[in-house]
Amino acid sequence: MAIVKKGDALSTKMIQPGGVYQTDGYGLLTGKTTYMVDKASGGTAVIGGQVHPTYSDLFVHKFTLTKGALDLDTIDAEYVGIDSAAVTTRTNPNVTASTGLTSEHISTHPNFFGPTAPFVTAIAGNGTTFVASTIKPGYFVGGDLGAHFTGIGANAGPFVGFLDSSTAAKQAFYGKNQYLAPTTSFSGSIYTSLVADVTAIKNAVGKTSNTNQFAGVKLIPDHLGTTWSVVIKGATLDTILLSQVSFEDYCVTLAGVPKIYKINYEIRYNREGYPTQVYLRA
Repeated sequence: MAIVKKGDALSTKMIQPGGVYQTDGYGLLTGKTTYMVDKASGGTAVIGGQVHPTYSDLFVHKFTLTKGALDLDTIDAEYVGIDSAAVTTRTNPNVTASTGLTSEHISTHPNFFGPTAPFVTAIAGNGTTFVASTIKPGYFVGGDLGAHFTGIGANAGPFVGFLDSSTAAKQAFYGKNQYLAPTTSFSGSIYTSLVADVTAIKNAVGKTSNTNQFAGVKLIPDHLGTTWSVVIKGATLDTILLSQVSFEDYCVTLAGVPKIYKINYEIRYNREGYPTQVYLRA
């Protein structure tokens, strides 16, 4: 028996009830839409990167085509996009911060030579004035805690260790050369519609920043801080460094051009700052 067709021929896809559209709170939009279409058009009715017929911020990420009865195809399409009204071309950074303690050599402490505020007394003196050791001949002492060096005068020389246990304060340092230093790292992600953002962030790996942006792209939310620098002995140094980046494409067109890019990244914080002789600013 021949099929009797009435009403809309569905030569172009038609949205069916039950679509779901949502935002993640940072500016990323996702959606699911079901279409019905005549089988003659089903294979080309939806393609990757195609804009949603109703919501211009959404683009096809992936879809499934189900061949049905009565010459009808069903297409379930998944969409991804960026809320242009809320965040324009890129989402707000979604960041997780982790702070803990790690063991570092005592000579790397910012107050090893000082004193460095808010500390009042330096660990090993001012770094330029030393006296001869009465414990280890030929060595010299800096500060009041028994820190021994091989140098003299204005030249500290290699740090040997804390070799004096004659007082309670010195006993606390005697034989020790490590301390627990706070370390903070940020892991985050953003979505962007600009390939220039991908290039800029890729080129910023290994570089520092004194703001919450790298190469003009915000990677740390404002509530975690907008200024990232420290002053040590008159020098102002950046305190955050972009340490790792990865990328993912979404909504790729038939020409191979993505509509949306996801950027995952890690940022390291150093309370002592990163020396400009070693690290460039992004």
